Amino acid sequence: MYKVRILCFGDSNTWGFIPGSVDYDTGFIGRYSDDIRWTGILQRKLGLNYTVIEEGLNGRTTNIDYPDIPYR
Repeated sequence: MYKVRILCFGDSNTWGFIPGSVDYDTGFIGRYSDDIRWTGILQRKLGLNYTVIEEGLNGRTTNIDYPDIPYR
């Protein structure tokens, strides 16, 4: 038997961003620990027969273009 893999593709909510945690002087961005992020909770609730793959990225959007930010 093999594990079922679930890909969670998302933005800062999936990544685990802590609101108000950005330090612009140092560049620090707070992130919730694995056991607090919703993807970690999902993994725990599903059990050992599942693997939750977390692909969250702060600032990722799918519905907004930013013409002033060059794409690479």
